Amino acid sequence: MSEILSLWNETPAKKAIINYVNAVINPESADFVPEAERIAILDNDGTMWVEKPMYVQLFFVIDRLKQMAEADPALLDQPHFKAAATDDLTYFFRLDPHAGGDFKELMKTVFDSHAGMSQDDFMLMAKEFLETAKHPRFGMLYKDLTYKPMVELAHYLADNGFKVFLASGGGMSFLRTVSEEIYSIPKERVIGSNISFETRMTDEGPVIFRKKGLVDPIDDGAGKPVNIELHIGRKPILAAGNSDGDLHMLWLAQKSGQNSLSLLLRHDDAKREYAYDEGSEKTLQMVKERDWIVISMKDDWKKVF
Repeated sequence: MSEILSLWNETPAKKAIINYVNAVINPESADFVPEAERIAILDNDGTMWVEKPMYVQLFFVIDRLKQMAEADPALLDQPHFKAAATDDLTYFFRLDPHAGGDFKELMKTVFDSHAGMSQDDFMLMAKEFLETAKHPRFGMLYKDLTYKPMVELAHYLADNGFKVFLASGGGMSFLRTVSEEIYSIPKERVIGSNISFETRMTDEGPVIFRKKGLVDPIDDGAGKPVNIELHIGRKPILAAGNSDGDLHMLWLAQKSGQNSLSLLLRHDDAKREYAYDEGSEKTLQMVKERDWIVISMKDDWKKVF
Protein backbone atom coordinates (compact mmCIF):
# COMPACT_ATOMS: atom_id res chain seq x y z
CA MET A 1 0.00 0.00 0.00
CA SER A 2 1.44 3.37 -1.04
CA GLU A 3 2.17 5.98 1.60
CA ILE A 4 -0.52 8.62 2.12
CA LEU A 5 0.73 12.11 1.24
CA SER A 6 4.17 10.73 0.43
CA LEU A 7 5.55 14.16 -0.51
CA TRP A 8 4.89 15.47 2.99
CA ASN A 9 7.21 15.16 5.97
CA GLU A 10 5.94 13.44 9.12
CA THR A 11 4.84 16.61 10.86
CA PRO A 12 1.77 17.70 12.85
CA ALA A 13 0.29 19.33 9.72
CA LYS A 14 0.32 16.06 7.76
CA LYS A 15 -1.07 14.16 10.74
CA ALA A 16 -3.87 16.72 11.19
CA ILE A 17 -4.90 16.45 7.53
CA ILE A 18 -4.97 12.64 7.53
CA ASN A 19 -6.79 12.46 10.87
CA TYR A 20 -9.36 14.93 9.60
CA VAL A 21 -10.02 13.04 6.37
CA ASN A 22 -10.24 9.71 8.21
CA ALA A 23 -12.82 11.20 10.57
CA VAL A 24 -15.12 12.73 7.97
CA ILE A 25 -15.18 9.62 5.74
CA ASN A 26 -15.85 7.16 8.58
CA PRO A 27 -19.60 6.47 8.96
CA GLU A 28 -18.97 5.36 12.55
CA SER A 29 -17.35 8.68 13.46
CA ALA A 30 -19.22 11.54 15.12
CA ASP A 31 -17.47 13.78 12.57
CA PHE A 32 -18.70 11.84 9.53
CA VAL A 33 -19.72 14.02 6.58
CA PRO A 34 -21.85 12.59 3.76
CA GLU A 35 -20.03 12.50 0.44
CA ALA A 36 -22.37 15.04 -1.15
CA GLU A 37 -21.26 17.60 1.43
CA ARG A 38 -17.53 16.95 1.18
CA ILE A 39 -16.57 20.14 -0.61
CA ALA A 40 -12.92 21.22 -0.65
CA ILE A 41 -11.88 24.56 -2.07
CA LEU A 42 -8.31 25.55 -2.82
CA ASP A 43 -6.90 28.94 -3.75
CA ASN A 44 -4.58 28.81 -6.76
CA ASP A 45 -1.94 31.58 -6.89
CA GLY A 46 0.51 30.96 -4.07
CA THR A 47 -1.42 27.92 -2.86
CA MET A 48 -1.29 25.54 -5.83
CA TRP A 49 1.36 27.17 -8.02
CA VAL A 50 4.02 29.86 -7.76
CA GLU A 51 2.90 33.50 -7.57
CA LYS A 52 6.28 35.24 -7.39
CA PRO A 53 7.79 37.44 -8.67
CA MET A 54 4.32 38.16 -10.11
CA TYR A 55 1.09 36.31 -10.77
CA VAL A 56 1.50 33.96 -13.73
CA GLN A 57 -1.40 35.57 -15.56
CA LEU A 58 0.25 38.98 -15.26
CA PHE A 59 3.22 37.74 -17.30
CA PHE A 60 0.67 36.58 -19.88
CA VAL A 61 -0.91 40.04 -19.88
CA ILE A 62 2.45 41.77 -20.33
CA ASP A 63 3.07 39.69 -23.45
CA ARG A 64 -0.33 40.73 -24.77
CA LEU A 65 0.25 44.42 -24.01
CA LYS A 66 3.55 44.29 -25.89
CA GLN A 67 1.82 42.81 -28.93
CA MET A 68 -0.90 45.46 -28.84
CA ALA A 69 1.64 48.30 -28.52
CA GLU A 70 3.65 46.98 -31.45
CA ALA A 71 0.49 46.96 -33.57
CA ASP A 72 -0.60 50.43 -32.39
CA PRO A 73 2.28 52.60 -31.03
CA ALA A 74 -0.23 55.25 -29.92
CA LEU A 75 -1.05 52.93 -27.02
CA LEU A 76 2.38 53.70 -25.55
CA ASP A 77 0.89 56.91 -24.17
CA GLN A 78 -0.90 54.72 -21.60
CA PRO A 79 1.29 53.76 -18.62
CA HIS A 80 0.62 50.01 -18.56
CA PHE A 81 1.40 49.66 -22.27
CA LYS A 82 4.59 51.69 -21.87
CA ALA A 83 5.64 49.63 -18.85
CA ALA A 84 5.10 46.37 -20.74
CA ALA A 85 6.94 47.58 -23.85
CA THR A 86 9.96 48.72 -21.82
CA ASP A 87 9.95 45.69 -19.51
CA ASP A 88 9.32 47.95 -16.53
CA LEU A 89 8.18 45.18 -14.22
CA THR A 90 8.30 47.45 -11.18
CA TYR A 91 5.16 49.15 -12.55
CA PHE A 92 3.32 45.85 -12.37
CA PHE A 93 4.89 44.88 -9.03
CA ARG A 94 3.21 47.95 -7.54
CA LEU A 95 -0.19 46.56 -8.55
CA ASP A 96 0.41 43.40 -6.50
CA PRO A 97 -1.89 43.41 -3.45
CA HIS A 98 0.95 41.82 -1.46
CA ALA A 99 2.77 45.11 -2.01
CA GLY A 100 -0.27 47.18 -1.09
CA GLY A 101 -1.59 47.47 -4.64
CA ASP A 102 -5.21 47.70 -5.73
CA PHE A 103 -6.31 44.19 -6.67
CA LYS A 104 -9.33 45.45 -8.59
CA GLU A 105 -7.14 47.78 -10.68
CA LEU A 106 -4.79 44.87 -11.29
CA MET A 107 -7.62 42.66 -12.53
CA LYS A 108 -8.95 45.46 -14.75
CA THR A 109 -5.54 45.60 -16.45
CA VAL A 110 -5.56 41.82 -16.78
CA PHE A 111 -9.00 41.56 -18.34
CA ASP A 112 -9.04 44.68 -20.51
CA SER A 113 -5.92 43.44 -22.30
CA HIS A 114 -7.95 40.69 -23.96
CA ALA A 115 -11.29 42.45 -24.37
CA GLY A 116 -12.80 42.25 -27.84
CA MET A 117 -11.47 38.83 -28.78
CA SER A 118 -13.51 35.66 -28.90
CA GLN A 119 -13.41 33.40 -25.88
CA ASP A 120 -12.10 30.55 -28.05
CA ASP A 121 -9.21 32.71 -29.27
CA PHE A 122 -8.44 33.77 -25.70
CA MET A 123 -8.37 30.17 -24.47
CA LEU A 124 -6.06 29.20 -27.32
CA MET A 125 -3.74 32.14 -26.62
CA ALA A 126 -3.64 31.31 -22.90
CA LYS A 127 -2.91 27.66 -23.58
CA GLU A 128 -0.09 28.54 -25.99
CA PHE A 129 1.44 30.85 -23.38
CA LEU A 130 1.35 28.18 -20.69
CA GLU A 131 2.85 25.64 -23.10
CA THR A 132 5.87 27.84 -23.83
CA ALA A 133 6.48 30.59 -21.23
CA LYS A 134 9.10 29.96 -18.55
CA HIS A 135 9.62 31.37 -15.08
CA PRO A 136 12.48 33.93 -14.91
CA ARG A 137 14.15 32.31 -11.88
CA PHE A 138 13.44 28.60 -12.20
CA GLY A 139 13.61 28.29 -15.99
CA MET A 140 10.63 25.92 -15.98
CA LEU A 141 7.27 26.26 -17.66
CA TYR A 142 4.85 28.12 -15.40
CA LYS A 143 2.40 25.24 -15.63
CA ASP A 144 5.09 22.91 -14.25
CA LEU A 145 5.64 25.09 -11.18
CA THR A 146 2.77 23.58 -9.26
CA TYR A 147 3.37 22.70 -5.63
CA LYS A 148 3.51 18.93 -5.89
CA PRO A 149 2.49 18.30 -2.23
CA MET A 150 -0.64 20.41 -2.76
CA VAL A 151 -1.47 18.58 -5.98
CA GLU A 152 -1.03 15.35 -4.04
CA LEU A 153 -3.39 16.71 -1.38
CA ALA A 154 -6.02 17.53 -4.02
CA HIS A 155 -5.79 13.97 -5.37
CA TYR A 156 -5.97 12.52 -1.85
CA LEU A 157 -9.13 14.47 -1.13
CA ALA A 158 -10.71 13.42 -4.43
CA ASP A 159 -9.86 9.78 -3.71
CA ASN A 160 -11.78 10.13 -0.44
CA GLY A 161 -15.00 11.41 -1.91
CA PHE A 162 -14.34 15.15 -1.85
CA LYS A 163 -15.39 17.37 -4.71
CA VAL A 164 -12.34 19.59 -5.12
CA PHE A 165 -12.74 23.12 -6.46
CA LEU A 166 -10.29 25.90 -7.24
CA ALA A 167 -11.10 29.47 -6.17
CA SER A 168 -8.61 31.72 -7.89
CA GLY A 169 -8.30 35.46 -7.51
CA GLY A 170 -7.00 35.40 -11.07
CA GLY A 171 -8.96 34.92 -14.24
CA MET A 172 -11.25 31.91 -14.32
CA SER A 173 -10.84 31.26 -18.04
CA PHE A 174 -7.03 31.43 -17.88
CA LEU A 175 -6.85 28.74 -15.20
CA ARG A 176 -9.45 26.56 -16.89
CA THR A 177 -7.09 26.02 -19.83
CA VAL A 178 -4.79 23.85 -17.70
CA SER A 179 -6.67 22.83 -14.53
CA GLU A 180 -7.45 19.33 -15.77
CA GLU A 181 -3.91 18.75 -17.02
CA ILE A 182 -1.98 19.95 -13.99
CA TYR A 183 -4.40 19.27 -11.12
CA SER A 184 -6.93 16.74 -12.49
CA ILE A 185 -9.60 19.30 -11.56
CA PRO A 186 -12.20 19.72 -14.32
CA LYS A 187 -12.73 23.22 -15.65
CA GLU A 188 -16.31 23.36 -14.37
CA ARG A 189 -14.85 23.22 -10.85
CA VAL A 190 -12.72 26.31 -11.38
CA ILE A 191 -14.00 29.55 -9.85
CA GLY A 192 -12.22 32.83 -10.46
CA SER A 193 -12.46 36.49 -11.29
CA ASN A 194 -14.25 37.11 -14.53
CA ILE A 195 -14.80 39.48 -17.40
CA SER A 196 -18.10 40.31 -19.06
CA PHE A 197 -19.11 38.27 -22.10
CA GLU A 198 -21.47 38.76 -24.99
CA THR A 199 -22.76 36.48 -27.73
CA ARG A 200 -22.54 37.62 -31.34
CA MET A 201 -24.21 35.85 -34.21
CA THR A 202 -21.85 34.99 -37.07
CA ASP A 203 -22.12 32.96 -40.26
CA GLU A 204 -20.93 30.00 -38.18
CA GLY A 205 -23.49 30.55 -35.44
CA PRO A 206 -23.23 32.14 -31.98
CA VAL A 207 -19.73 33.10 -30.81
CA ILE A 208 -18.86 34.25 -27.28
CA PHE A 209 -16.74 37.41 -27.10
CA ARG A 210 -14.95 39.02 -24.18
CA LYS A 211 -15.96 42.55 -23.18
CA LYS A 212 -14.32 45.21 -21.08
CA GLY A 213 -15.42 45.35 -17.48
CA LEU A 214 -15.14 43.10 -14.47
CA VAL A 215 -17.98 40.98 -13.19
CA ASP A 216 -18.46 41.79 -9.51
CA PRO A 217 -17.37 40.52 -7.16
CA ILE A 218 -13.78 39.72 -8.07
CA ASP A 219 -12.78 36.39 -6.55
CA ASP A 220 -10.72 37.75 -3.69
CA GLY A 221 -11.39 38.51 -0.06
CA ALA A 222 -15.09 38.92 0.66
CA GLY A 223 -15.83 38.04 -2.96
CA LYS A 224 -14.75 34.43 -2.54
CA PRO A 225 -17.68 33.30 -0.35
CA VAL A 226 -20.09 35.04 -2.75
CA ASN A 227 -18.66 33.24 -5.77
CA ILE A 228 -18.60 29.94 -3.89
CA GLU A 229 -22.31 30.37 -3.23
CA LEU A 230 -22.98 31.30 -6.87
CA HIS A 231 -21.00 28.43 -8.38
CA ILE A 232 -21.36 25.64 -5.82
CA GLY A 233 -24.32 26.38 -3.56
CA ARG A 234 -22.65 24.58 -0.65
CA LYS A 235 -20.14 25.76 1.91
CA PRO A 236 -16.77 24.00 1.84
CA ILE A 237 -15.74 21.85 4.76
CA LEU A 238 -12.06 22.13 3.81
CA ALA A 239 -10.39 25.27 2.50
CA ALA A 240 -6.76 26.09 1.75
CA GLY A 241 -5.18 29.44 0.96
CA ASN A 242 -2.04 31.48 1.50
CA SER A 243 -2.99 35.14 1.92
CA ASP A 244 -5.41 37.64 3.39
CA GLY A 245 -7.36 37.34 0.15
CA ASP A 246 -8.29 33.85 1.34
CA LEU A 247 -9.27 34.77 4.89
CA HIS A 248 -13.02 34.92 4.23
CA MET A 249 -12.92 31.59 2.41
CA LEU A 250 -10.99 29.88 5.21
CA TRP A 251 -13.46 31.20 7.76
CA LEU A 252 -16.41 30.17 5.57
CA ALA A 253 -15.37 26.52 5.96
CA GLN A 254 -15.87 26.85 9.70
CA LYS A 255 -19.43 28.04 9.05
CA SER A 256 -20.36 24.87 7.17
CA GLY A 257 -22.01 23.26 10.19
CA GLN A 258 -19.75 20.24 9.71
CA ASN A 259 -16.36 19.28 11.04
CA SER A 260 -14.05 21.52 9.02
CA LEU A 261 -10.39 22.10 8.28
CA SER A 262 -8.82 25.41 7.22
CA LEU A 263 -5.25 25.35 5.95
CA LEU A 264 -2.89 28.30 5.46
CA LEU A 265 0.23 27.73 3.36
CA ARG A 266 3.16 29.79 4.62
CA HIS A 267 5.92 30.74 2.21
CA ASP A 268 8.99 30.31 4.38
CA ASP A 269 11.41 28.53 2.05
CA ALA A 270 13.64 31.04 0.27
CA LYS A 271 15.98 28.29 -0.93
CA ARG A 272 13.44 26.14 -2.76
CA GLU A 273 10.85 28.84 -3.52
CA TYR A 274 10.36 32.21 -1.77
CA ALA A 275 10.01 33.48 1.80
CA TYR A 276 7.38 36.15 2.45
CA ASP A 277 4.51 36.93 4.79
CA GLU A 278 3.47 40.19 3.13
CA GLY A 279 -0.21 40.10 2.37
CA SER A 280 -0.99 37.33 4.85
CA GLU A 281 -0.52 39.10 8.18
CA LYS A 282 -4.22 39.17 9.10
CA THR A 283 -4.70 35.52 8.27
CA LEU A 284 -1.62 34.46 10.22
CA GLN A 285 -3.10 36.21 13.25
CA MET A 286 -6.47 34.56 12.64
CA VAL A 287 -4.81 31.14 12.60
CA LYS A 288 -4.00 31.55 16.27
CA GLU A 289 -7.55 32.59 17.11
CA ARG A 290 -9.46 30.08 14.99
CA ASP A 291 -7.40 26.89 15.41
CA TRP A 292 -6.46 26.69 11.75
CA ILE A 293 -3.48 24.70 10.48
CA VAL A 294 -0.37 26.39 9.09
CA ILE A 295 1.47 24.45 6.40
CA SER A 296 5.16 25.32 6.41
CA MET A 297 6.65 24.95 2.95
CA LYS A 298 10.10 24.53 4.53
CA ASP A 299 9.20 22.07 7.28
CA ASP A 300 6.20 20.14 5.97
CA TRP A 301 7.19 19.35 2.38
CA LYS A 302 9.81 16.95 1.10
CA LYS A 303 9.82 18.75 -2.25
CA VAL A 304 8.17 21.86 -3.67
CA PHE A 305 8.02 21.45 -7.45
